[in-house]
Amino acid sequence: MAHETIEHGVNLEQYGTFVENMTKKPDEAMLGLGARGVAEGRAMHTLAKLDAYKYGGEDIRRETREFTFQLGAHKEVEADAGFVDPADRPEPVEVALAGLTGCINATVGIVAMENDIDLDGLETTVGVDLDPRVLFGVHGTERSDETYDNFEIDIDVSGPDLTDEDAETLREGVRRSPVFNLMALSHEMTPEVRTTDEPKAA
Repeated sequence: MAHETIEHGVNLEQYGTFVENMTKKPDEAMLGLGARGVAEGRAMHTLAKLDAYKYGGEDIRRETREFTFQLGAHKEVEADAGFVDPADRPEPVEVALAGLTGCINATVGIVAMENDIDLDGLETTVGVDLDPRVLFGVHGTERSDETYDNFEIDIDVSGPDLTDEDAETLREGVRRSPVFNLMALSHEMTPEVRTTDEPKAA
């Protein structure tokens, strides 16, 4: 039986083969990701859905991979804005920030594994100040770059004999995080609006 080294739930030999194959055949590692948001008939409330994706050009679909998220706003904001029966829901920016923490943790864990940095604990906390005036039309979209301020990312790690060099390796490694780069770098994005005529209910 081949020797297996398991660390943090990962077979290191298989992981090495995975990375080697990705290096030689990058097309087999490409991911095609997406999400859908269905408005629920109440302003700012959406049922977001994740399901199928592409891996190496292959469509992956299965019933056990269907996730839904009820997105909305904060109860106090809804109350001030005149919403009937204000409700508390995760706000989309908060969900994006939660995704950032998960991706940073995944990336730091990979970097630690690659560099033989033994981590017992890893926790990422992110925060940002959000100015909603562009969203609500007080400011025009030419001021969209003023929406966010004071973006903070704090990563707490624990483990035996961690050094300043280890911390720097992990800090630099964060720049490998796909969600970090999704937020930190500029991307070409143009929304397309398709219209469908539907008769109104009598």
